[in-house]
Amino acid sequence: MYLNDIITDIINTIVSSIENYGWYLLLCLIVFVYIYHSYLKSYINDYMKWKDEKEYSEKYHKNPDLFVARQVAQQQAAMKLQEKYNREAEEHRKKLEEREAKKREEAMQKFDGQGGQKLGSESSKQSFKPDYNPLMGSGSGSSYRPPRRSACSRGGCG
Repeated sequence: MYLNDIITDIINTIVSSIENYGWYLLLCLIVFVYIYHSYLKSYINDYMKWKDEKEYSEKYHKNPDLFVARQVAQQQAAMKLQEKYNREAEEHRKKLEEREAKKREEAMQKFDGQGGQKLGSESSKQSFKPDYNPLMGSGSGSSYRPPRRSACSRGGCG
């Protein structure tokens, strides 16, 4: 029972403080966020960068072998990434070559040996729209032509 009274008392105090001073707390929070993003953030980032550089230089100044080992590890990692990239590029190039060869074979199958297309091949069809018939004339939307522009068309000339 005693613990419940303490917790209830704390919650009531917090709620009443927010009720009485809520707008002031909100205003202070907004001002703090503005100051943090405008000024403090850049100073904190600069300080953290400076601190990291200082620790780095102290660490590798004391032990140059550690610096060399790190450089070698970085170079090995870069070489692994380069080898992986080269392998993937070669695989991609082979796939492209296979696709091109397949396209050439399909194209050669469509044409007979004398340079013309075989009868009944799919590419011999014309690529007209399915509803288009050239004997029926032009469509409804293409018959309008706007009037020619002249120097006097907008109420000038006279």
